[in-house]
Amino acid sequence: MLEANAPYPTLAVKLIKDAKDGYNLIIQTTNFKFAPENVNLANNGNEGHAHIYVNDVKYRQYSPYFHLSNNLLKKGENEIKVTLNSNDHSHLAANGMPLTYEIELMADGSYEMKKGHKHKDH
Repeated sequence: MLEANAPYPTLAVKLIKDAKDGYNLIIQTTNFKFAPENVNLANNGNEGHAHIYVNDVKYRQYSPYFHLSNNLLKKGENEIKVTLNSNDHSHLAANGMPLTYEIELMADGSYEMKKGHKHKDH
């Protein structure tokens, strides 16, 4: 776990049903820059990438937009977790709290946030 710099990043996730296949997942952040050109390099403030876990399978994500196709989902309920990570892949934290967003996608297409952390500036 790596403490982010103030002003701390925020993290939220939005799922939108795709008309043809699955869902479009949008990672919403503030005070964070996606920096794919710096992956595996030294950490540089609040920049990096995201890790998306779909039923515990990890995908490295370099932009806010991810297509969650039906072939990544199992029938029934699915667990999706998004984390913000630094260039060296360390999980970022804000004021000691992991920048993580977890959702449960139900069989009927509804979803709910299970737990997460959105830190507001002081």
